[in-house]
Amino acid sequence: MEDPAISTCASTMSGVARAKAASALRGILAIGCQPIDSDQERVAKEVFVVIGLGAALAGLAWAVMYAALGKPLSGSIPLVVSIVVGAVFLRFVSTKRLGRLPVPVLGLMIVLPMLLQLSLGGFVHGSAVVVWAFAAPLGALLLRPARETTIWLAAFFADLLIAALLDGTVAQQVRPLPAAAINALFALNIAGIGTLTFVGLIYFRSQRDVAEQRSQALLLNVLPEPIAARLKRGEEPIADHHDEISVLFADLAGFTIRSAHETPAATVAVLNEVFSVFDRLVRRYGLEKIRTIGDSYMVAAGAPIARPDHVHAICDMALDLQQEVARLNQANGWDLSFRVGINCGPAVAGIVGREKFHYDLWGDTVNIASRMESHGVPDRIQVTEAVYERMKNDFVFECRGPIEVKGKGPTVTYLLLGRASEHAMPADGVAVSESRSSSRLSGQAT
Repeated sequence: MEDPAISTCASTMSGVARAKAASALRGILAIGCQPIDSDQERVAKEVFVVIGLGAALAGLAWAVMYAALGKPLSGSIPLVVSIVVGAVFLRFVSTKRLGRLPVPVLGLMIVLPMLLQLSLGGFVHGSAVVVWAFAAPLGALLLRPARETTIWLAAFFADLLIAALLDGTVAQQVRPLPAAAINALFALNIAGIGTLTFVGLIYFRSQRDVAEQRSQALLLNVLPEPIAARLKRGEEPIADHHDEISVLFADLAGFTIRSAHETPAATVAVLNEVFSVFDRLVRRYGLEKIRTIGDSYMVAAGAPIARPDHVHAICDMALDLQQEVARLNQANGWDLSFRVGINCGPAVAGIVGREKFHYDLWGDTVNIASRMESHGVPDRIQVTEAVYERMKNDFVFECRGPIEVKGKGPTVTYLLLGRASEHAMPADGVAVSESRSSSRLSGQAT
């Protein structure tokens, strides 16, 4: 029975060896890369390393093989490939610039397989080695601008035409290899170029998948997933009516004064940290972040996908938002205060326009939610009577009384104090301090 300690030790050593091998391989692939390279440049350089080293080593192997088969002249052709590719590769490593260095390598890939086939006696006697010239248009797809790829493909077809025209002549003049060698080389050439093509297709597919994933991730960072799917299908404009949604606005009180006394970079850093916390709350409650404008943050619940608990979810987030701002103030020595406003009701949601579009909401429900914030009180959550009526059994509210709201006139509003489970709540759901506080708060809107 194998000693577990020995098995564990062997497994650890094997893992270390694999890690070292992987690190060495990454080092070889990155031999011509620089930190300033773009992703596209880095990939092209890594591909060139693979092609360059592969062509140089393969050329040496073919040269030795043909020399061993009694064809030293034919063997000199792949040897030339190794020498030229090696020189180009050294130039690439020393300058770390790709530029037009792939052009001579691709040119050799076009010309030399055809010359090698002619030196061996044509298609049959040469085991169709000219098919290796197809590596040139494949390499051009990875290393050269897209407009050049058809040129390299045309050069490959020209190769085949020349080889076909001269096939009868060289077949009569060249002593063929043994039949067994010809058959083996046929299999090797077909398998080799087939494998190379397959690997190239796998690479292209992987790059396409990566690009699609990045594109999808970027799109989903801007648009809700159902809306992104409809937009990709070509549906436009997108405008959906929702019978019931909830909308929250949060705005940093005193932002103009604060930004005047600190650098723009410092202001942006603070907003980034705060709004990143808000983003986590949005994800926690499954809400939809609509946008940020300056120091204002807008969230919706119930759009684009309807949910029966939209008011409850957005109230939960608002309370957690207050707690997080208090935590950030304590941790960083800040004195931030946010006005928060919430409303619920019908609205239209969707996308309009073609440039720099985003998912947005329209309607009186949205406008009143914005007024709840702008006519609100720092460090408090002001909600409409519609929110209060739906949530008075689940949350504790304080009646602020009627306030003058732009475009609406006198409007009864409430302040959300907390969850009912965390407070002693009267039967009507309104905190007992309303009579004392309403007059005090009505004059504090900023």
